[in-house]
Amino acid sequence: MDDSINEDFERTQKLVSVLGQARQLIASELRAGLADAGLNLQQRGVLLTLARGSAQTPAALSKLAGVHPTRMTRVLDRLEDSGLIERARNGRDRRLVNVSLTQKGRAIAARHIRVVQRAWSERLSHFSKSDFDALSLLLSRLLND
Repeated sequence: MDDSINEDFERTQKLVSVLGQARQLIASELRAGLADAGLNLQQRGVLLTLARGSAQTPAALSKLAGVHPTRMTRVLDRLEDSGLIERARNGRDRRLVNVSLTQKGRAIAARHIRVVQRAWSERLSHFSKSDFDALSLLLSRLLND
């Protein structure tokens, strides 16, 4: 095998490994900090997406929270059963369902946001603003075609 191909492969594998380790470390810290709420990662993602106000329909939540559309109904059912969300028909288009946080859901989402902010702040505390901006730019490039 060509040495340059080998070097490219090794460099790529190292990046994949570091990204995977970083993801696991941060996910583990978040799970530990949020364990008492009894929510899984998908449920927390939906809750936080609703708290940001960036989506109100199951389809939009699915996209933004990274929950597969076929799983979204179950995730919403569990959040509703826990008293964290409400679903209601859209007043203008009865085919659509709007999802919103209950008072209890807003309180839990606010606490989750504090835990997430604290975890990320600690992890990124040794980054300068330019380091953070450069990392954000480079990681964004991975997602763009």
